[in-house]
Amino acid sequence: MLLFKSIALAAALVASASHFSHAQSDSSNSVADRVLTNGKIHTMDAGGTIAEAIGISGDEIVFVGDAEGVKSVIGPQTEVSDLGGKMVLPGFVEGHMHPTAGALIMRGVDLQIDSIEGILDRVRSYAKENPDLPVIHGYGVRLHLWENGYGTKEMLDEIDSERPIYLWGVDGHQAWVNSKALEIAGIDENTPETVPGFSYFRRNEDGTPAGWIVEIPAQLQVLSKLIDLNLEYTEAGVREWLPRFAAAGITTAHDYGIQGLGMEEGFQMMTNLAEAGDLPIRVQGNFYWNDPSIDPVPLVESMREQFNTELVSARGLKINMDGGDDAYSALYTEPYSDNPDANPAPIIPYDTLNDAVLRADAAGINIVCHCFGDAAVRAVLDAVEMAIEENPPRDRRHVISHALLVHPDDIPRFGKLGVTWDSTGAWMSRDPSLASISVSRLGEERIHRYGPMKAIAEAGGNVSLGSDWPAAGYISEYRPLVAIRTAVMRQLPGRDQVPPLGGEEARVSVDLAIRANTINAAYGMGRDHEVGSLEVGKKADLIVLSENLYDIDPSTIHEVEVLYTMMGGKVTHHSAGQ
Repeated sequence: MLLFKSIALAAALVASASHFSHAQSDSSNSVADRVLTNGKIHTMDAGGTIAEAIGISGDEIVFVGDAEGVKSVIGPQTEVSDLGGKMVLPGFVEGHMHPTAGALIMRGVDLQIDSIEGILDRVRSYAKENPDLPVIHGYGVRLHLWENGYGTKEMLDEIDSERPIYLWGVDGHQAWVNSKALEIAGIDENTPETVPGFSYFRRNEDGTPAGWIVEIPAQLQVLSKLIDLNLEYTEAGVREWLPRFAAAGITTAHDYGIQGLGMEEGFQMMTNLAEAGDLPIRVQGNFYWNDPSIDPVPLVESMREQFNTELVSARGLKINMDGGDDAYSALYTEPYSDNPDANPAPIIPYDTLNDAVLRADAAGINIVCHCFGDAAVRAVLDAVEMAIEENPPRDRRHVISHALLVHPDDIPRFGKLGVTWDSTGAWMSRDPSLASISVSRLGEERIHRYGPMKAIAEAGGNVSLGSDWPAAGYISEYRPLVAIRTAVMRQLPGRDQVPPLGGEEARVSVDLAIRANTINAAYGMGRDHEVGSLEVGKKADLIVLSENLYDIDPSTIHEVEVLYTMMGGKVTHHSAGQ
């Protein structure tokens, strides 16, 4: 084992400071519990410092500097590890994901393939191999496979008509079910729509449900009748996925909405995991608001007081403004190209939005939003601008997420208003879903401007990356290295023959993409004083990589292995070969 193995002090300390102009050390002269030396430590601090050594005491960093300077924090019991020149980065900070909801969705058979027949074959095989399962689950059904229409209950009835089948769409906002699932849930032609115009059951001409469900409220209306969405069920899924997050280098996650469980129940579950020492990531969550009849501000204030530990906290208000382009529920400033008469309403009416943002901001609550279309983006920017004008100054960290399309007039407003633009790196390519659904909905001119990460950064805005796992347009992907690679190349791995989204001029630097998944995401969360960069006084959250991302072909970044992940000074992942 090369890394994290104590070695002789003389061999461990390499006296070279070619990349580091000055050392940071704790003025209290702390003795480190652990020292990592002989590395390429990209701190991601404001100056872009590259260090050779780092010292850790407890859960904090006490030294960052060169191999000679680190001697000052080495004591008789310090464990000294030779990095062998390996790259070290801050632990990845996920600007937007759903670790609890993902554990609910990512069950059963993986259906992320580009063939309807292939999906049906996988479901058929899974059902045959699992004859005792009471419910047949699957996830990742790609929406672009149906040019005109969607999957029907009859297609799944042919596989199994005695057991319910429930298949999540790859976006997490739609589901495909068979007749038995609808029967058990009591859904028929007389069932009212769950949230008219937003969350509903697609229907045949006679009003009977066709087998396709749109948006979370209606989805859960069915799923909750098929399985007991209790704490034990969700926790089992969370425990299954947490080690995978650590293996991907994730140490902090911004949870944009707990689903399946009540919000308090979900935060308490994460708190319990943390207290048991079983939570390898920091989770900061939000009150998820998609019901305009509810006043969210006092609920956020209550949750902030109830859940406010180092590892688990509920700090913000997540506003769901619109849906997506596939269902014509995203809000755009110009009409849909293929359906000009589509006129979706905002999930939260604009007046209600403005009032809530004004009061939340006055209470020191930061807002984050699901804003898919450019009209939704503009509405939230307007609300934030109004709050800034009317409320006293404060350190605001509002975030607009997704924002795949931003009107050119609004690009500079992110920097001007101090609003973070957060989006998903793995979505920044001309994948088959975008090339069919999104191009049809919006046309090539708007698609060329999709995912304006570079434009917003150059205009002075803070840009952040978050996977939105498990939701996706084409591939559900939680690994930050895939997001970084795709944001840089504007092409998905394995699809380099496809022109980059927005042209080569839309590509961003490796440094900006890394920052977006570390310090910039931490800034959007209001946690940049704790995590996101490797500096003295911050938490000892870091990863060790098999290759230096700055030195390799950026198209291979996703192939780099995370050798070790450390969160709060504790190793949460190490690869099998180390």
